[in-house]
Amino acid sequence: MITLLQAGTMESLNIVIAILFIIISYLIGSIPFGLVLGKAIKGIDIREHGSKNIGSTNSIRILGKKIGFLVFFLDVFKGLFIIMILKILEALGVWITPIDYLWYGAAAIIGHSFSIFLNFKGGKAVATSLGVVIILSPLSAIMCLLIFGLVLLITGYVSLSSTAAALTVVTTGWVLYGVGYKATNFFDYFIASPGLPVCLLFTIATLLIIIKHRKNYMRLLNGTENSFKKKKKINQ
Repeated sequence: MITLLQAGTMESLNIVIAILFIIISYLIGSIPFGLVLGKAIKGIDIREHGSKNIGSTNSIRILGKKIGFLVFFLDVFKGLFIIMILKILEALGVWITPIDYLWYGAAAIIGHSFSIFLNFKGGKAVATSLGVVIILSPLSAIMCLLIFGLVLLITGYVSLSSTAAALTVVTTGWVLYGVGYKATNFFDYFIASPGLPVCLLFTIATLLIIIKHRKNYMRLLNGTENSFKKKKKINQ
């Protein structure tokens, strides 16, 4: 009886710890690095310039490449940080999460899109979603980066590239799930099945990215969408 009570108490404690990590992941995801760095380094509120988005694309345009790419890497890091910590804790035998890693990734994505620090407004979560994909399905991340770069090179449109990359993640994730390969060593991890829950997360995140880009699609149809290729021609 005592053993059962102890087991129940331990299970409850693990759930409480998991919830705390989810909250921390959401709070980290909520940090608007584009806004923070813009104000701290250049005294610019990025929400008042360009597309008014707090993400890395608008940061690159308004704050410059150095700060913009720093925003990008920090936004990516938001998506993978807590999951990386939990995987390290598991590898060390310190603590094993009682719930799937996807919940921590989902919390970070939600945090970026609906930041508690911005009255539950936020960015499009492309970079933060990439961070989650990197840690949960590396091959999907590699494929989406290749497609992103290819579409950006051809069209110059970040919005179109982000959409194509997101769709690539979903496609690659479901294909890997269908193959069902299980990781047995570190190298297998890159091509292992991400599992059904993670594939569902990828699908939901992609839908969120598409919804967040709906204004961009309208500008694409109207021919008014910002393009790095157009900017390059103007500079020439």
